[in-house]
Amino acid sequence: MDKIETKEDFYKRKFDWMPDNLKDEIGHFNVFSLELFVGDKAQPVPYKQRDFYKIMLVKGNSQVHYADKVVEVKKQAISFSNPLIPYKWEQLDNIRSGFFCIFNQHFFHQFRNV
Repeated sequence: MDKIETKEDFYKRKFDWMPDNLKDEIGHFNVFSLELFVGDKAQPVPYKQRDFYKIMLVKGNSQVHYADKVVEVKKQAISFSNPLIPYKWEQLDNIRSGFFCIFNQHFFHQFRNV
């Protein structure tokens, strides 16, 4: 498998841009609308591990690929991804709507270990 995708890699792949304070270890959290990444604008998502956490709320048909199984989403789903498990989302039909947020372990440092 390829190297782990970092937050920096994610921003470069999705936006060809990176926030100025991304390297600061104050904690990172960002929310995105899926409308920017679905339909005609959709790009394949690589199967790999990431060094950040992700929560996604999606409406539409898709599949989530893990190392040992594929989970089919027929209507809507909420998913929680962590840096330990590689995954990939694949659109089956047009995903109609959704949101996702990414964050790192430093975002929760004052609470507990995630």
